[in-house]
Amino acid sequence: MAVLITADAVLGKSTNDILEDFHADREEDAADHGTHVLLRIREDAVRDQIGQVIEADPSLTRLMADTISDADIRAACLAVVGCSDLSEEQGAAEFRAALAAIRQAEQRLAPAG
Repeated sequence: MAVLITADAVLGKSTNDILEDFHADREEDAADHGTHVLLRIREDAVRDQIGQVIEADPSLTRLMADTISDADIRAACLAVVGCSDLSEEQGAAEFRAALAAIRQAEQRLAPAG
């Protein structure tokens, strides 16, 4: 994770975003680099969730959803990404993809008829 804090803004980029930038640069050289994004946290979706959470439980906070800044949301997203461990989910997804690849190959190689 990289974070740049200036007098005007807090800018951050998750490790995943940095890696995706590297992959995007390589895409010009290779059509298929074999990496697939499984999960992405969108700040606009987080903003939508804030309104829904406050509406569902008004006792949670006295703040209105519009008082939560983009910088608050970005910092929160970076913190959540930084402390999240999705290794089980990644392993399960890779296992399901392996099974699906086997089924795909079986269908491709099955005799017609």
